[in-house]
Amino acid sequence: MITIVGTGWLAGQLTLDAIEALRRGARIILHTGRCGCAAWLDEQRISYETLDALYDACEDFDAHARAAADAVLDAAKASEIVYAVADVRDRSVPLVVEAAGEDARVIAGPPSEGALLSYASGETRSVEASDWEEFHLTARENCLVRELESRELACEVKLRLMAVYPEETGIYLMNGGEAPKKLPLFELDRAERYDHMTCALIPARREITALERYDFEHLNEIMRRLCGPGGCPWDRAQTHESLRTCMLEEAYEVIDAIDEGDMDHLYDELGDVLLQVAIHAEIARRHGEFDISDVTTAICEKMISRHTHIFGSDHVESADEVLNLWSKNKMAERGQSTHAQALRDVTRALPATLRAVKVLKRSAEADLRDEDAEALARRCAEKLSNIPSDQDVEAWLGEVLMGVCGVARLKKIDPEIALSGAVNRFIERFTKIEAEIAEKGDEIGLLSSETLRIYWDLVKLC
Repeated sequence: MITIVGTGWLAGQLTLDAIEALRRGARIILHTGRCGCAAWLDEQRISYETLDALYDACEDFDAHARAAADAVLDAAKASEIVYAVADVRDRSVPLVVEAAGEDARVIAGPPSEGALLSYASGETRSVEASDWEEFHLTARENCLVRELESRELACEVKLRLMAVYPEETGIYLMNGGEAPKKLPLFELDRAERYDHMTCALIPARREITALERYDFEHLNEIMRRLCGPGGCPWDRAQTHESLRTCMLEEAYEVIDAIDEGDMDHLYDELGDVLLQVAIHAEIARRHGEFDISDVTTAICEKMISRHTHIFGSDHVESADEVLNLWSKNKMAERGQSTHAQALRDVTRALPATLRAVKVLKRSAEADLRDEDAEALARRCAEKLSNIPSDQDVEAWLGEVLMGVCGVARLKKIDPEIALSGAVNRFIERFTKIEAEIAEKGDEIGLLSSETLRIYWDLVKLC
C-alpha cells in the first residue's frame, strides 16, 4: 500500500489526516527534506528518508519525477509506504498513482499557493514555474505560478507572462508563510529572495481595451460584441454573401505582403484574413448554423486524416509523395471512386489559371502521361503562330492558355504569380517610357506605333 500525503511547505499546514498517516508506523519517504514536515517529524522523533539526492542525479524535472516515482514503487515492494509531498500536484504523484492502481491512496493537503488563492476571482490556471516554456496562458484567466525557486527562473517566467499580461499588471508574490506582497508584473524577478515555496498570482485582465496582447478567443469575443445587440451596425448587417469579395481581397493582400518580404505587413494582412474567418463564424453562430469550434474542429480533423504518414501507418520519403498521399486520402475522404470526380471537384471560383493547374495536376495523378515542358511550350508557340478565324478564336486561346498553365505546372511555377509579375513589369516599363517621352517634350498619344516600339525595346534593355 502506498499512501501519498500532501503536507504543504510549513509544519503548521499538516492536516489531521496527514498526521495520522505519518504516525501509523509505515516507512516514510519525503519527496524533499526542505519542508516543514521534515522538521515536524524530527520533533516527533519519527524516522524518514528523503529523495533529495535525486535532484543532482537527474538532468531535468521530468527525469526527476520518473526517478522519484520509481524509488517509491521499488520501496513499496517490501513494505507499506507513506510518500510525503508538499503538493499532490507534484509530477511524480500521477506516475505513482497510475502504476500502483488500487494500492495507492491520496490524502490531499493544502495547496502550496495557500493564501494567494484568496486574491483570485474566477477561473485560475495553476502552473509550475519550471514549465514556463509550455505555459498556455490567456489574460482572461488568473495565473498562479508555483515554485519560483530562483531569480533566473523568475526572470524567464516574467518574460513569458508579459507576452500575455500587460507589464504593469498588479501581481501578488508570496514567500513561504509570509503575507502576499503586491507589485507590478515587471518586478517579478526583483524580490529579495526566491525558493521552492515562492509563488505568484497574476490576476486576470478581462477588460478588452486594457490589453497589450490578444489571443484567438479575444478576437471571437470582439466579434460577438460587434455583431451582437447594440454592436456595430455595419458588422451586424453583414452576411456570408456580402463578405465574399472581402475574403478574396484580403487573400490577395497577403500575397502582396509576401512578395514585398515585409513581415510586419504580412502579419497585419494575415490578421485581416483571420478576421474574415471570425466574422463568418460569428454570423453562422447567430443563425444557428455552426460556430468557430466547428471551424477549428473541421481543419484539425482534416489535417489528421490527410497526414496519415504522421498520424497513421503510411510512409513517404519526399514532398511529392506527401502530395500524392494527400490527394489519395482526400479522394477516400470524399468518397470519390474516379479521377474524373476529383477533376470536377476543383472549385470553379478559383482564377482560371489556378483551376487549370489543379485540374492538370489531378489528371497527372491518374497516370495520364505528362508531356515534357519544353515540348509543350513548342506546341503552344505553334498554336500562337496560327490564329484561327474569329468564331474559333476563344476556344483556340483557351487551348493555348491551358498549354501555358501546363508548362507552369511542370516547372512548378504559379501562373497567377507569374502573370502578376509580368503585369508589374509592364507597368514599370510603361512608366519609364512615358517619363522619357515627356522629358523630350512629346506626348505619348501623338507618337507612332513604330516610335513607341523603339522606346519599348530600349526600356526592356535597361
